Amino acid sequence: MLLTVTILAALAVVASALSGVLGRHVFLLPAAASLAAAVWFGLQAPLVASGQVLQERVEWMPSLGIAIDLRLGALQWVLAMVVLGVGGLIFVYCAWYFKTKSLAARTVGLLTAFAASMLLLVLSDDLIVLAVGWELTTVFSYLLVGLNHRSASNRRAAQTALVVTTIGGLSMLTGIMMLEAETGTFSLAATVADPPRTAMAAWAVALVLVGALSKSAIVPFQYWLPGAMAAPTPVSAFLHAAAMVKAGVFLVAALTPAFVDLPWWRWTLVSLGIVTMLLGAIRAMRQLDIKVLLAHGTVSQLGLLITTIGIGTQSAMQAGLTLLVAHAVFKAALFMVIGVVDRSTGTRDLRELGGLARRMPVVAAAAIVSAASMAGIPPLLGFLGKEAALDAALHDMGELGGLGWVAFLGIAVGAALTVAYSLRLVVGTFFGPEGAPVKRRSRMLVVAPVLLTALTIGLAFLGKPITAVLAPHVGAVPGGEEAPYLALWHGITPALIASVLAWIVGYAIHRAVGARRTEVGGEDPFETAYHAGMRGLDRLAVEVTGRIQTGSLPLHVTTILLVLVALPGSALLLSGSLTTDVRLFDSAGQVVAAAVVVVAGFFAATSRGRLKAFMLLGVVGYGVALLFLLHGAPDLALTQALTETVFLIVLVLVLRRLPKYFTNRPLRAARWLRALLGIAVGTIAAVAALAALQARTAEPISELFYDYAYEFGFGQNIVNVTLVDTRAWDTLGELSVVLAAATGVASLIFVRRPTRGAAVLRQSPDGPGRRTWLRGAFADEALASPVLEMMTRLLFPVMMAVSIYLLAVGHYLPGGGFAGGLVAGIALAVRYLAGGRDELVEAVPFDAGKLLGVGMALAVLSMVWPMLIGGRIGESYKLAVELPIIGELSFVTTLIFDVGVWLIVVGAMLDFVRSLGAGVDLHGEQNVAPRPQYGSDRSLPGAEVRS
Repeated sequence: MLLTVTILAALAVVASALSGVLGRHVFLLPAAASLAAAVWFGLQAPLVASGQVLQERVEWMPSLGIAIDLRLGALQWVLAMVVLGVGGLIFVYCAWYFKTKSLAARTVGLLTAFAASMLLLVLSDDLIVLAVGWELTTVFSYLLVGLNHRSASNRRAAQTALVVTTIGGLSMLTGIMMLEAETGTFSLAATVADPPRTAMAAWAVALVLVGALSKSAIVPFQYWLPGAMAAPTPVSAFLHAAAMVKAGVFLVAALTPAFVDLPWWRWTLVSLGIVTMLLGAIRAMRQLDIKVLLAHGTVSQLGLLITTIGIGTQSAMQAGLTLLVAHAVFKAALFMVIGVVDRSTGTRDLRELGGLARRMPVVAAAAIVSAASMAGIPPLLGFLGKEAALDAALHDMGELGGLGWVAFLGIAVGAALTVAYSLRLVVGTFFGPEGAPVKRRSRMLVVAPVLLTALTIGLAFLGKPITAVLAPHVGAVPGGEEAPYLALWHGITPALIASVLAWIVGYAIHRAVGARRTEVGGEDPFETAYHAGMRGLDRLAVEVTGRIQTGSLPLHVTTILLVLVALPGSALLLSGSLTTDVRLFDSAGQVVAAAVVVVAGFFAATSRGRLKAFMLLGVVGYGVALLFLLHGAPDLALTQALTETVFLIVLVLVLRRLPKYFTNRPLRAARWLRALLGIAVGTIAAVAALAALQARTAEPISELFYDYAYEFGFGQNIVNVTLVDTRAWDTLGELSVVLAAATGVASLIFVRRPTRGAAVLRQSPDGPGRRTWLRGAFADEALASPVLEMMTRLLFPVMMAVSIYLLAVGHYLPGGGFAGGLVAGIALAVRYLAGGRDELVEAVPFDAGKLLGVGMALAVLSMVWPMLIGGRIGESYKLAVELPIIGELSFVTTLIFDVGVWLIVVGAMLDFVRSLGAGVDLHGEQNVAPRPQYGSDRSLPGAEVRS
């Protein structure tokens, strides 16, 4: 099970890259993986039917009690077969649907990642991991719906789907945390086996139910699904027919055995399900776009599923799961048929379609059979499920009472409307006068929908095997009579009579209104309320921002710092719990370093010149690094010194486009108030640190690092082991921030890549070319510095060697990927300073984004690969090999993580230098005036800016 999820996740990473070689046929890779996995899961059917449960466990966060617990029971088996079986055929369909390489490359990775996330969701027994899979499907759905990002409607639909399902996901996560507080476990199976009966647990279940209903587009959340049809047809077939929208139904089905006895459970689900079913069906009757018609039909069918499972009996659970499979099969087939029609005729508008049955008989046959299954016509799987749903509503009338009749009538009316919009789809598209001509055909596009159509016929005759497979989960529903076996014929029953009446009434509705090729306008009232709410929220944000944000950064910072001093600061000072037993220093060197920091800080605060202030800030930073070193922290000292150097380089680069002075006005007395505020903040920070040290009552966990660093991190440098082992998740998050910052800076500056291939001998505008030490050095002698060029040529390889050394020894000596990356970044900055932007291109002749992407991929893979060999996420291993002469050479696998850190830091530095260096140069050459600053008075020395 975990292997299947891992393979799909790995294919999601590599498939997009392979699309350049394989083209659209790259979809056959996830197709083969999905179908092979579906065969394996299919072979587990006898075990599942016997009541056995397959389990796998990988520790994820043991201290929090969170593990990747995968569990394959009857319910999980059904959903896994849908995701892998139907999803595999959709991948096959994609291989002939997508014509553009770029679109296929973007889609294959996202769609495969979605399949892995959905499989993780349905197999997970740990509710936190389930929530992770839940949110991953939300994110990938958002990206897939908004695949055509140039379309405003696509972006709007993707945003609506993201907002609605994310709100539901957050509600569900809150409910999960509340349930864990009541049960003491995140295990779904344990929670269902021994459900809590407290009021808090009832509220928790209600919050989880909100998440389930939002995911499955149940009223009042139904409006996001039709808009999501802006996605490509295969995406709609997978996400919005076979997989994602089933997640909410899956969760309701999983919780029903435990919480069906809650007084509000049945009535809430049945009522909302019926309203959703009828509303979706009525709106489907109004549509002219056959894909949007199917989308509203999907909303209606999801309402039917929730209604049926919400009845809360064994018969209803059996019927609901049968309908779930039937809907996934016939609706995915219908979506793919619509894709074939759209590709063949160039339109999905009913007013332009008609008569396709004569020109596309195979496609028409697949559509007719699948639509008949949706309408509940025998002998098809849809009839099997809908007949069982009608029978379930009447099966336990002693237990259900009036609820059974409400459900029965609702399902019957919904069935009639389903017949009507199914006829509208089939008759309007494939019969009547000929419409749009068939411009092109693709036989391979028909394969997947035809196979699914055959499946919806074949499964209808397997009622007893389906009953046996579903029995373990169906039997877990408490109370009521035992569910009868599924069959196409149970005699003349009230359910059959209701079905026949539904067919007749549905046909009559189609003849009366469904055959009209006109669209009735009007927006969904829930969608109208949503958009009104979003507009109101935007307006509120604008009003609040306009009144609170004055646009003055000094005022905002001053307000924050005053609150800090007034509230927590005064509380600390008045607590009376601070001790005076403080050792001020350990050596005279610390006193000298601290004095230098204080003096430099004072002069930096009183300086009017930008360059002077920046240099003094550098002195402060290097002084702090010296204090770290004197206190016995060489790793921190090294990192602080390198970071300070990078900070100075960036400031100097930016300074070229800023005036020399901060202000052209005389310094006012208000600066002394700001200085006092700064002193107060510094004092509060020191007092807070002292109070935190005094408040410790337990032994510091850091005392264990000395032993643990070597025991499970296999390193002697505690700082580096902490970063790449103990708190690797934190480091991964920080890497994401660095990546975002680098991308943001590059985006703001609008970097344009200079021409590659700068020659060693350049032609100066004032005369013949000059000999340079660097390949891309300045040709203009006025800008060149031969001494700097020569020193750069000598030092650059040395700095890169030092960078690699720091990376390699970081686990045992001061260094690591971050420090090594900073040294390499400084080396690249030196090459830019010596030779300009062309020299930087010669140093790194490719985009920094490649370094950032590869680095992040390495960091993530180094975290997850131990699961493939049965280890824990982020677990490290020590490998040793004996080499002649050299002796034993040891290697810790977390070096891969450190390499990822190194690449990200180098990529970020490259982005910073190209943006703030080369980008600013380019702006200057194009006479781009800087934004007005305080020192706009050109009478001040140095205030002018040279273009």
